Amino acid sequence: MIIPYVNSGQMREIDRIMVEKYHITLEQMMENAGRNLAILARSHFLSKDTLHKKVLVLVGSGGNGGGGLTAARFLHNWGADVVVLLTKSIDELEGAVKHQAQILIE
Repeated sequence: MIIPYVNSGQMREIDRIMVEKYHITLEQMMENAGRNLAILARSHFLSKDTLHKKVLVLVGSGGNGGGGLTAARFLHNWGADVVVLLTKSIDELEGAVKHQAQILIE
């Protein structure tokens, strides 16, 4: 099976087009990505049952980190015991990633 991919420059261009042409914010894209990541984790790694499952989410400071934070929130809301490890403090995060971290800790 061939899995298509885009490089980082192409992904930045896709993000730019989504924001400028379709008026979809980075926060919306991050929310959708994180929700879908949580769904994937639940179905493939947690036997479709998140209740009391232990989950560790490793989070960097880039956009994918924001998706990881969003996924952690969804998994927690579905009953998983989630631990998040950040590569930076919340004060050092910026933009949409910081926004997702603040949602998670509230």
